[in-house]
Amino acid sequence: MILSETLGAVRQITIDRPEKRNALDLAHYHALADALEAAGQDESVSVVLLAGRAPAFCAGVDVAVLQEANAGEAGAAIAAAAERLFTNLDRLPLPLLAAIDGLAVGLGVTLLGYVDLVLASPRARFQTPFSALGVAPEAGSSVLLPRRIGWQNAAWMLFSSGWIDAAEALESGLVWRLLPEKNFTATALDLAAQIAAQPRASLAATKQLLIGWRSADAGEARQRENTAFAKLLQERRPH
Repeated sequence: MILSETLGAVRQITIDRPEKRNALDLAHYHALADALEAAGQDESVSVVLLAGRAPAFCAGVDVAVLQEANAGEAGAAIAAAAERLFTNLDRLPLPLLAAIDGLAVGLGVTLLGYVDLVLASPRARFQTPFSALGVAPEAGSSVLLPRRIGWQNAAWMLFSSGWIDAAEALESGLVWRLLPEKNFTATALDLAAQIAAQPRASLAATKQLLIGWRSADAGEARQRENTAFAKLLQERRPH
């Protein structure tokens, strides 16, 4: 389930699938894309805060989805749903914050390339396990991650499939600020509200100026990644 709640001028969107550690299946791809689109079109909303039901932010793509893609079933639908989500993340016309309280894996990390301010608790952990899974990066992360955290930090995450903790994420720039575990979500909402107190038109204009370079670069990166991903999946299939 994807929950949306409006708190003043802040729209909090929460991935609420704790039994799967907030991993996304096909329906959740579309539900999250819908929630982002609705937030961007709502004139009463000035800031969006993306969160996950603790103790995870998002464990990436549901294993069942990967199995379907690996088997060649519903592959086109999965790819289209993912592209719709990334496009809506990229086109969101308002400041986007993310609150990471727990683990973020795969898609739970790569979508952060579209987030303006990443907040995390000390128990947050991050992993991009694509090399370990025998596939390629996704979501434009081959371009967005190096720009966010630097070439060598991105190379380590993408090549090694290793975990980084909250302190390392803060040092690298993947995370903007660490917040105490106690009252974590409330503190994140307070920061979002500070931004939302500014004129909405100014926030929207500033957002567009900040991301003016991103759409073309990320879109082209996603196309390259999708080609590499599909080739590697094909090579993994039994013949």
